[in-house]
Amino acid sequence: MSHPVLRGSGNKVYLLVWVLMVCLHSAVLYFYYGWSLEISAADSLVYNLLFASIAPGFWYIVTFASLSKDDLALVGTHLAGATMAILLWAALSGFGLRFLFPDHPEYLAFLKRAYIWRLIIGVMDYSITVLVFYLIKYYQDLQERTHRELELQNLLKDSELRMLKSQINPHFIFNSLNSISALTLSKPDAAREMVIKLSDFLRYSLGQDSAHMNTLAQELENATLYMDIEKIRFGNRLRFEKEVADACLGVEVPNLILQPIFENAVKYGVHESINAVTIRLKCKAEPGMLEIFIGNNFDEESMPSKGAGIGLENVRKRLGLVYGRKDLLTVEQREGEFMVKISIPTE
Repeated sequence: MSHPVLRGSGNKVYLLVWVLMVCLHSAVLYFYYGWSLEISAADSLVYNLLFASIAPGFWYIVTFASLSKDDLALVGTHLAGATMAILLWAALSGFGLRFLFPDHPEYLAFLKRAYIWRLIIGVMDYSITVLVFYLIKYYQDLQERTHRELELQNLLKDSELRMLKSQINPHFIFNSLNSISALTLSKPDAAREMVIKLSDFLRYSLGQDSAHMNTLAQELENATLYMDIEKIRFGNRLRFEKEVADACLGVEVPNLILQPIFENAVKYGVHESINAVTIRLKCKAEPGMLEIFIGNNFDEESMPSKGAGIGLENVRKRLGLVYGRKDLLTVEQREGEFMVKISIPTE
């Protein structure tokens, strides 16, 4: 924890405060007590600058006292520190002024009379300085706790993102392996091609595991690879169309964010229908927002099997973790068409 006076910009404020104290002290001695400008200035400089040089050490008393959980020990620490500091300050100041003005008996008598008041002022200065240091320490502790909480939140966020991605990848792998298994006997060439494409997909996925963001162009290339894998399985029953503006391609999106949506379209659209199903991807760039639409037609008479629900929910959670918003994924179903909209903030 940095010293508020010896380090940083606090030393300028500290110096300014004591310059004002010197001026105020001098003015009181000159105008109220009628001492000469020389004596007033010397008295003020000696007392205030000496205290200003001692006061930064009070920070260490505050720091040490804060470590104690016992109120009695805390009070004892400050009593001992204040007594030593104030008596040393008063003694050195008085000695210095007697040395400067040995031939001014009236002023020396004034110093003797004012000794008690000097001690009272010293106690007040000590109390105010310590109070300010406690406030600064509280602020620094608060800032440090806030910083630690942000670090923990980032670690938690990173861990949760990795957990969500670890749920998505096996989900896709299991579907693909089931597809390969179904093709092994009936279409061995198609199964071989599917294995190659699956290998390429996993190479991409594992290679990007440590990154949370990719360009939309990279994600579309990966999504197209996935659709190629599924087209091997379903043949003419699956069509894939995409309409993407060039302005969208360079925008960064969370990696593998599109793949679970395509999985759902295949699982609940193509798999459950005996008719051809078209999966459409459309992307457009709006001011401050990238909008991605993924839709597919489906057989309204079929009863789709109920899944585990981790696909769209994972996408929603990941978008919430990355962008801090819960309104970035919307789902609409009407007239035999299922549409998912993803909004990616670009500002």
